[in-house]
Amino acid sequence: MSGNKSASIQVNTRPPIVTVMGHVDHGKTSILDAIRKTNIQQKEYGGITQHIGAYQIEYKSKKITFIDTPGHAAFAQMRARGGKAADIVVLVVAADAGVKPQTREAISHARAGNVPMIVAINKVDIGGADPQKIKQELAQESVLVEDWGGEVISVEVSAKTGHNLDKLLDAISTLAEILELKADPASELEASIIEARLDMKKGVVVSCIVRNGSLHTGDEVTASGYEAKVKSLTDDKGMSLKVAVPGTPVEILGFSQVPNVGDLIVGKGSELAELARDMGKVEIIGKDAKKTIALVLKSDTQGTMEAVKGSLAELISTSVGSSFALKFLHSATGDVTESDVMLAQSTKGIVIGFNVRIPPAIEELAKAYKVPLKTYKTIYELVDDAQDILEGTASDAEAKIKGRAEVLKIFKLPSGDIVAGSKVIAGALKENARVSIYDRDPADVTQEVVPLYTGNIKKLKKGKDDISIVGKDVECGVLLKPQFESIQPGMWIEVR
Repeated sequence: MSGNKSASIQVNTRPPIVTVMGHVDHGKTSILDAIRKTNIQQKEYGGITQHIGAYQIEYKSKKITFIDTPGHAAFAQMRARGGKAADIVVLVVAADAGVKPQTREAISHARAGNVPMIVAINKVDIGGADPQKIKQELAQESVLVEDWGGEVISVEVSAKTGHNLDKLLDAISTLAEILELKADPASELEASIIEARLDMKKGVVVSCIVRNGSLHTGDEVTASGYEAKVKSLTDDKGMSLKVAVPGTPVEILGFSQVPNVGDLIVGKGSELAELARDMGKVEIIGKDAKKTIALVLKSDTQGTMEAVKGSLAELISTSVGSSFALKFLHSATGDVTESDVMLAQSTKGIVIGFNVRIPPAIEELAKAYKVPLKTYKTIYELVDDAQDILEGTASDAEAKIKGRAEVLKIFKLPSGDIVAGSKVIAGALKENARVSIYDRDPADVTQEVVPLYTGNIKKLKKGKDDISIVGKDVECGVLLKPQFESIQPGMWIEVR
């Protein structure tokens, strides 16, 4: 009798799916690699020749699946999707660095997805490490760890030495038990796509994690409106599988077109198929859109493309872009081609490539047809340039202004920080931008004026939320670094 009960529990308990988030260089990848190496036999670890976006370990006879999300904070959209796909978020904060902008971003993603967090305070083995200071800074972000009277588990670790990684895994296992994660291998298939790309040799390669049901080779499935017959399943160790059960990360071959990261893979004909349809829009429209800019977007992976679209959507909704619309003529993975250039030329559009190759012949073609062709390595560069494109369509006078805002009201926080409630008059304000403060509108001054203050924007706030950029006609809160104690309503902030 007890044996049957045990078997039943084993069948219906799903391994937790964990994503690791935090600021760039705080050690997310190092922690993931250290856990992988420690918990997979050396011969298996050395034999891994591929990266499928996730891996699974066995710890104290229980399995845990980790999503190996991108480390760069700019991929906010991908991290948001990772948070939604996961059961638990491990928030990594470096003990010598503290809470940073992307730390706050990760906290927001976890909260938005209603995903419980575990804090991993990393690099406790190096000079300058101050875990208590980290906990205090987290408390200011309303993340209260257990020894500060809260409910969030925190573990002090070192990815370099392996210190307390076992305690981090214990915390994950404990939280997973509390969450009581269940799945039925015999029910309808639900698998979350965590990566998708077009490979020159393999064709369309899709990485996913099975959340419910089972995925078999030969199964007919659908995702993002595309149907496929599964040709092969490969796990994170490079082994071929015939079936993937709940919690298992696998790489799939069989799709003829690249589905969207974050979408569900379900069985063909399933009632869940409607959830797997591509709901992406081909246009991003500002609320006061008067001008449309056409784009052809090519990227290295589907996930990166979603990240780029997400960043551009934020720009359109929060910056000078409120009066613009971005129309995606075509977006796909792979190198820039002749047809991309010709499509842009026919509509007076722009070709943007992200982490892709542009053959010399294609560059020459773009020059001949006067098609703007840009390539980028980071989303920050792309967003900055996209803003220039938008501002270039504004009036010449405003286009010369990087950013200008009028101070409307002053707020003093309990922390001692001063917030300047301001309205952007031209251009845009960005986090970390170099700014000067004037006692009158610089636009009305006929002679050179010495600024009252010069420093940096420490933080921008919209209500209670931190934001990275604010555009024309939008009000926001501005925190300066260092603080300017004499700032008053009626003063002006100008980006240098």
